[in-house]
Amino acid sequence: MSDTTFTLPAISAVEALGLARSGAANLVDFRKPAAVAKDGRRAKGALIRDPFTFGHDDPLMAEEHPLIAFCVHGHEVSQFASALLMVHGRDARYVIGGFEALVAAGIETEAAQ
Repeated sequence: MSDTTFTLPAISAVEALGLARSGAANLVDFRKPAAVAKDGRRAKGALIRDPFTFGHDDPLMAEEHPLIAFCVHGHEVSQFASALLMVHGRDARYVIGGFEALVAAGIETEAAQ
């Protein structure tokens, strides 16, 4: 048996913004609804998915564009979403530091609705 280690693909907030701004990838907001309500902001132009209902039948599974997932801090929620997308053959990564890192990197935000 071989000792194979898998590392989930991650991306910095600066790199993620560059890819999103150039149209080379889509950002996907996987923050929990309560976190979005508490913060009051959304990343302008990001796709939105509720992590509680995201699953194998989501239309993102057929998305051909690379996808960059983020949650509040870049831990379990966005990592799970990225892994699930990868299971379906999607080019997916998660943002190190999540939404907080994207804000620090200068992402444009708008009021959450």
